[in-house]
Amino acid sequence: MSHAEREAFGVYVHWPFCLSKCPYCDFNSHVRHAPVDEARFVRAFAREIETTAARVPGREVTSIFLGGGTPSLMQPQTVGAVLDAIGKHWHVARDVEVTLEANPTSVEATRFRGYRAAGVNRVSLGVQALDDASLKALGRLHTAREALDAVAIARSAFDRYSFDLIYARPDQTPRMWADELKQAISEAAEHLSLYQLTIEEGTPFFGLHAAGKLQTPDEATSRALYDVTQEVCAREGLPAYEISNHARAGAEVDLLARADVAATRARHMKEERQLQSELDKA
Repeated sequence: MSHAEREAFGVYVHWPFCLSKCPYCDFNSHVRHAPVDEARFVRAFAREIETTAARVPGREVTSIFLGGGTPSLMQPQTVGAVLDAIGKHWHVARDVEVTLEANPTSVEATRFRGYRAAGVNRVSLGVQALDDASLKALGRLHTAREALDAVAIARSAFDRYSFDLIYARPDQTPRMWADELKQAISEAAEHLSLYQLTIEEGTPFFGLHAAGKLQTPDEATSRALYDVTQEVCAREGLPAYEISNHARAGAEVDLLARADVAATRARHMKEERQLQSELDKA
């Protein structure tokens, strides 16, 4: 690893709130019915950033990822304040990649323009499926039409955007997935994140699966779905550059920074599970 690679790193900022909790999700995310005190969270983020910068000084930020939860529930001013705090304590690369995760239910053209003005230059949309029955089964609040409308808004507001899909869903066949994937690629422009559905302990899907009320594809079908993913994406010019990520040449995200992001997100999830275990014992 070069000196420049050692000095460059990514910053992950976690916004833990959602409009609803998806039944497959084991991330540190929570439904808050009362309004979130965003000013208080800005102060907390600023303190955490300052503390981390004191431990890891002199680094260049090449990638910032605002994940969750649903970061697109934040006001653009909140996002701007967090990005300002990062810039106050580290040098930020001129070509920094600043990604914000968004759900189609919280996508508004005016808000996206506000994020862009705040410094976000890439959005990642949690579409997850392109048919209404699958979206309902996954516990998503949006329809397929709303998802595609959100993609169109992202396309108009940002030069770079991506969206996620979940496959290996109950009753999904390779042919169904191939058709859905082709439609997704026609909308995605340059980048897709494609994840096989996994049954995580502690989620509602885990209980349903254990009780035999949720059937997922068997190993052979899951492998066939994975093979379809690789074949269709490669043929359409979005080959895999990471196990779940596909992009046109030059549109790959910063993998060095993504490793930092993944490690931070994993730590958040571990801390959440430890806290929940302590609460259960209390």
